[in-house]
Amino acid sequence: MAKKTTEDGQTPAELLDLLNQALRLEYTLIIHYPRLAAGIEDAETKKLVQYLGTASVHHADVVADAIIQLGGKPAWSFAPFPDIQEPLQAFQIQLRKEQQALDLHRKAAGLLPAGPMAGAIESLAKEEQSHISIVEKIIARLKQ
Repeated sequence: MAKKTTEDGQTPAELLDLLNQALRLEYTLIIHYPRLAAGIEDAETKKLVQYLGTASVHHADVVADAIIQLGGKPAWSFAPFPDIQEPLQAFQIQLRKEQQALDLHRKAAGLLPAGPMAGAIESLAKEEQSHISIVEKIIARLKQ
């Protein structure tokens, strides 16, 4: 029996690995967003952080569902709260993670055949661009 592949010959295992990388990379801090938000005094910045936390949980759900639909098991990874003194440091790290997640979502979407799952992952990539802008705005506000 031939191994099932995506349009460009990638095996589902390779695609699952890519999606799990995105899940582990971006979502290591999502459980900490409420704590990060609590440490921010500016109401507008706090709102942005809370929005980002909610959006990240949605992304985790979409990626985990895609992994399950492809026959895999989501590899959740929640890191302990970072050993940092300032929220600014956390968001500088998160900015890099958002940029890497964007790249991973784009690659994953490109490996999937056209259809609802590919569309959902492509939507995540577009949303990542918005998240990058939000994190940049948070960083700018924290530097004030």
